[in-house]
Amino acid sequence: MPELPEIETIKMQLAKILPGRKIISVSLRVRKIFQGDEGMIVGKRVTGVRRKAKVLIIDLEKNVSVAFHFKMTGQLVFEENDKSQTLNIKKRIVGGHPTEDFVGKLPSMHTRVIFYLNNGTLYFNDQRMFGWVIVDTTHNIDHLPFIEGLGPELFDIDSDKFAKSVLKFKRPIKLVLMDQTVISGVGNIYANDALWEAGVDPKTVSSQMTVDQLNRLFESVKKVLREGIKYGGATAADAKYINLHGLGGHYQEHFRVYDREGMGCLRKDGGIINRFVLGGRGTYFCPACQR
Repeated sequence: MPELPEIETIKMQLAKILPGRKIISVSLRVRKIFQGDEGMIVGKRVTGVRRKAKVLIIDLEKNVSVAFHFKMTGQLVFEENDKSQTLNIKKRIVGGHPTEDFVGKLPSMHTRVIFYLNNGTLYFNDQRMFGWVIVDTTHNIDHLPFIEGLGPELFDIDSDKFAKSVLKFKRPIKLVLMDQTVISGVGNIYANDALWEAGVDPKTVSSQMTVDQLNRLFESVKKVLREGIKYGGATAADAKYINLHGLGGHYQEHFRVYDREGMGCLRKDGGIINRFVLGGRGTYFCPACQR
């Protein structure tokens, strides 16, 4: 699932090239994932691109916006018009769940919505169709129940507020970190790595954490999220075709524990990375240094 760094990366990239472009038409290939009247955005120019947690928002003229939630397998691909009608990967901006659609011919069998702009096309692809696209007034988008139910991002709060939020719960700290109503934007990859960075066992009961543990974890989550943004997010280990074309993120080259089951701990403490399932998600940790 695309996490905060992946959505922030595509936001920053699209913010450089979309403003000023006009939406000429919209093609709804799968209506059920699209909410609202596509006619509201036809003929309007993009004024900005922003993000709220894992939701990407494209703002348009006359206070109209388009919101995207990528869920498990959603992705956005922007392609400049190619007068030669041949695929040129260098003219693409991609973001979201990494699949062959990043580099393959579009539209594909996974393309659900197409936005035709002057001198470019924006594709929303989603293999499993859990994602959604909503068109509405900017005010209504900002007050969607989903968005209003999100907790704050770690970058917007201090360590005291983080501690107060976490200490309310008697659940494993990893599950609390990933609860979007508590802290928004932290997904499985970065929760695993942040807990290792802080030296905290993922099963530690949140309400029993010490002040020192909470302070270390607060700084560690911010650290791995910043690294994720720096490296353009993470690309699946089996998505070799993406790296070959220079597309997709590279945070996977800096994993601490995520996807490293059976490998030695990077702290060289003699620990071997273990994997178990917690809350239905693969959880990685070093039993030697995370206690």
